[in-house]
Amino acid sequence: MPTQNVNLTPELEHFVKTEVASGQFNSASEVHRAALAAMARRNEEREIRLQRLRQEVQTGLDSSAAGRVVEISGEEALHAMMDGCFNRAMNRLEAENAEPVS
Repeated sequence: MPTQNVNLTPELEHFVKTEVASGQFNSASEVHRAALAAMARRNEEREIRLQRLRQEVQTGLDSSAAGRVVEISGEEALHAMMDGCFNRAMNRLEAENAEPVS
């Protein structure tokens, strides 16, 4: 494996040593690899969320261009519409993340 030298702050050095001392990792290199893997996963998940958001925005733009719009008058109607959107989004997320039924 290629080797890289990394300069850590005293706090990060302490964290790495604590992780190794806990027995969860066998070496500082394992801690570094785990941290970088977590960072890569987080970046990938962020990209997936951004792509999903772009798709949802495009769906809204397409609906608007097709004339599928609703006029909202007043703050109460706006809140009701936003609450409905939120609830539908949460229901969709829950359905996507639900455990499969056997």
